[in-house]
Amino acid sequence: MSLIFILDDSPLPARYGVTASHWANQHRLPLWSLRPDFCGDVPDSHQHVARAGYCVTSGLYRSDTLQQEVSTVSALPTADAVIVLPATRAADIADLPGTRLYSHDGGQALTLRDNAPPLLTLHADHYGRWSATPTVETPPGLRIGLIGREADHRQAYPATLAALGDAAAALHLTLDIRFLPPATLSIDLHELDGLHGVLLPGGSSMAAVQGQIRVAQATRTRALPSLGLCLGMQSMSTAAVRQQPGYAGAILAEVAPDAALHSFVAFADHRHRCGVLPFADGEMHYNHRYRFNPALLPQLKASGVQVNAHTDDIVEAITLPDHPFWQGVQGHPELASRPDAPHPLITAFLLAALSQRG
Repeated sequence: MSLIFILDDSPLPARYGVTASHWANQHRLPLWSLRPDFCGDVPDSHQHVARAGYCVTSGLYRSDTLQQEVSTVSALPTADAVIVLPATRAADIADLPGTRLYSHDGGQALTLRDNAPPLLTLHADHYGRWSATPTVETPPGLRIGLIGREADHRQAYPATLAALGDAAAALHLTLDIRFLPPATLSIDLHELDGLHGVLLPGGSSMAAVQGQIRVAQATRTRALPSLGLCLGMQSMSTAAVRQQPGYAGAILAEVAPDAALHSFVAFADHRHRCGVLPFADGEMHYNHRYRFNPALLPQLKASGVQVNAHTDDIVEAITLPDHPFWQGVQGHPELASRPDAPHPLITAFLLAALSQRG
């Protein structure tokens, strides 16, 4: 079989490669990507953790056949694969043999075609999940706060929102998602009023941390179900340590390298722990260069927080036993979620929120 090149014109990281992922999944073909560049304020444009151990374009998160994302044409395979590349780089493959398909981002729909009619038309639902069948929205029954700007979740890193959708569908729920940009949260955090749960996501923007720490402190006090993912778990752990006398200034080294007290520190060997690694009874996607400071484990324990998963001296997961649901994981369970198999941790979070609603 020859190569199938899919030239994608989407300017948004969350949409790049979506049609190619569907096409490759459908035909059970390996998917490769020629890495795109994106303009604008999209800090998490390349945050999907590939099994090979590095981060690729975020829109590829639903691919079941992804092999690699490369920067040069010479690194691409020569046969039996689907290759997605930016439409602006069409000239780079002009001399290569293979079928050309064209993916168009029409805003309300993504289409894949070689000529008319389209080979594939995809529509997004309330959670940004793309499928060939438009969904019928039902009235929301559960209010979930999602820390971050709506544009970041819909345009740059779509996996967290989609994973909430997967879990909600399995529970026959419709969620009212309230996006909570951490930089604009009020002093009294009235934005949390009326919510049934809060999710603190991961991300590369350190500007989100102080707001996430404030939210983690408030959800603990309010007994509001909360789930932290990667950076979210780091924020929750820092919030817990800060409750101890003399530790109110604890902060991530990644946020404030010169601070006197660091809750999270770089690995001694300066590694980037990135890839799909063992966790509990399965696997977890990881992407982090910092880990909980082991010198602060007594303070974490004194706060009431328990470490319920670890790898050697790396804290992998935390929980607050006397809280309805206050848990965090260092990894990215949202990247393993699928419509027919939501991640159990995110499902458990929504069940806790449902109990909170009463």
